[in-house]
Amino acid sequence: MTEMTSKRMPGSFTAGIGLIAAAAVSVLAMAHHPVSAHWTGGIGDYVHGTMIVLLAILFCGFAWFAQNRDLRRPVILAGLVTYGISLAAHTGAAIINGFIVPALAARGADAVGHDIFVLCREANQALAAVGVFATGAAFLLWSVDFLEQPNLSSRLVGIAGILTAVLPATALAGGWLELNVQGALVIYAAYAVWAALVGIQLIRGRV
Repeated sequence: MTEMTSKRMPGSFTAGIGLIAAAAVSVLAMAHHPVSAHWTGGIGDYVHGTMIVLLAILFCGFAWFAQNRDLRRPVILAGLVTYGISLAAHTGAAIINGFIVPALAARGADAVGHDIFVLCREANQALAAVGVFATGAAFLLWSVDFLEQPNLSSRLVGIAGILTAVLPATALAGGWLELNVQGALVIYAAYAVWAALVGIQLIRGRV
């Protein structure tokens, strides 16, 4: 057991730091998200480009967590697959809002047409919603695994994960939260907190 732990811990420490750092910076990036989808300044490109990089880092951290918990277990593998769907959906939403829409806006509304902007908005909202629900599903699956671990801290992380999985998705489905800048900040901040908790458990060797 000691030999196994010594081989696993260096990678787990790096993955944990990655999860914590990416989670913290993602909230900071969302706080600087442009309010208008037609924003043509450089900050929109930087915010969405940064978010895509952070999403990839978060996926790597959670993939390491899933590997540690054994991908041969259905609940762990299902969580990783579902989180992969979240990564793809959120990346697509970021590309639309961060790069496609500003490029179209720079050409002028008359040249592009209003319907194209409506299509982009609906596509962005649909992808973001899929990302939110897929993230919630992945967190729920992994939280069930945390509840089955023997130490109290992991069980508390599991309880927090269930709340993080259920509450934002329920609020979005019920119409209490919208995927505007303010609503997205609330949802992604909650997700960032749980990602940081998982990162702490990885650093402590409790996964």
